[in-house]
Amino acid sequence: MVDIYKANACDYIRFIISAVLLSLSIVVTSYAIVTNKTSFFDTVPGWSALLLFIVDMILLGIVEGLQIALVELKRQHPDSYKNSHPAAYRLGQEAAKGDNVERFLMGRQVSVVVLVFFAAKLTTIHASDGKGRSFLFPVPRWCEVALLETGFVACLTVVILAQLMPQIVAAKYPVHFLQFFIMKPTYYICIMVESTGLTHICWCLAALMEKVTHMQVDIPLNDSVDGHLVASEKLEQLHSSLDDIAVVSDSSAEGEDEEKLIISSDDVLTCQFSRFSCMLDVVKENFSPETLQVLKQYLDSHPEKFSQFPSVIGNKMYPAPQALADRFKKDGYPVPRFLMDISDPEHIPPHIIACELLAQNKNLQQEITILRKKLEHA
Repeated sequence: MVDIYKANACDYIRFIISAVLLSLSIVVTSYAIVTNKTSFFDTVPGWSALLLFIVDMILLGIVEGLQIALVELKRQHPDSYKNSHPAAYRLGQEAAKGDNVERFLMGRQVSVVVLVFFAAKLTTIHASDGKGRSFLFPVPRWCEVALLETGFVACLTVVILAQLMPQIVAAKYPVHFLQFFIMKPTYYICIMVESTGLTHICWCLAALMEKVTHMQVDIPLNDSVDGHLVASEKLEQLHSSLDDIAVVSDSSAEGEDEEKLIISSDDVLTCQFSRFSCMLDVVKENFSPETLQVLKQYLDSHPEKFSQFPSVIGNKMYPAPQALADRFKKDGYPVPRFLMDISDPEHIPPHIIACELLAQNKNLQQEITILRKKLEHA
């Protein structure tokens, strides 16, 4: 995405050209609609046709942005916006059920095509009225055919304002976009359109294409319902196996694994070492490479799941955040906010804590330097 605050000279030139073309398109299209120089019904007053065009643009922008927002929403974990944007959370959860996404896409596509064709009916310009009178400004015949009657000029208004702009906003702010009250009714309208059966043959055609091209789902995606279920089941299997592990002593933790991993004598790390070793055994015995790929994709988009597992960096193992938080609770101390669950509103990302500590350390070093200089001059 182009950052307007970091745009270069070429970007600004294109901004200006695009703005001029869009302004010209809006003026020409609006003039043609108001003066009834389009293919729309002559019995409809020009101002009414212009109002219909504006409504059509708004509806088109909603359905275009809604699709992108639902797709981009999968990149974010639901718990991260569950409390702050409840409407977006509920809509995202509803769309993720069963084949609702496919049904929405079918109803949405029908709606988009109808709205686009209606906009085309409203904006197909006829510059010549057969009486020798010119358009808003003198237009050569080749220009009438190439730019006006083909719909190119009006196309700029529809594409930029009603399609691209909502899509870009929805891609950058999917949660905020879905929070608008109009999104939920629009979603269910698209579902209702699909329920009429107008596009039901698509299921048969899709199945036929899969058969002809020999397509098959080797590995369900992590964001799909199947992939989500597979990953969840495997994580539950890991959790159940880890819960059965007893805490081992420091002496039993050392020995054969001493050369592989360096762990402290703290009972938290000792327990984590045992859990980690058991987890590796479970993975080797029960998980196929395909399942591991599904699990990896799932964990990449659900970082909060990592809080229950230890971390290994090089030849050193560190306890899981949840294990440390449990230890704080057990000892009667408040849990630091960076160890809280990621879905907790009180949670602060660890890198924020690290940045703050670095800043404090820098300030401390500066104060030490100033004190040293004062002592030298004393």
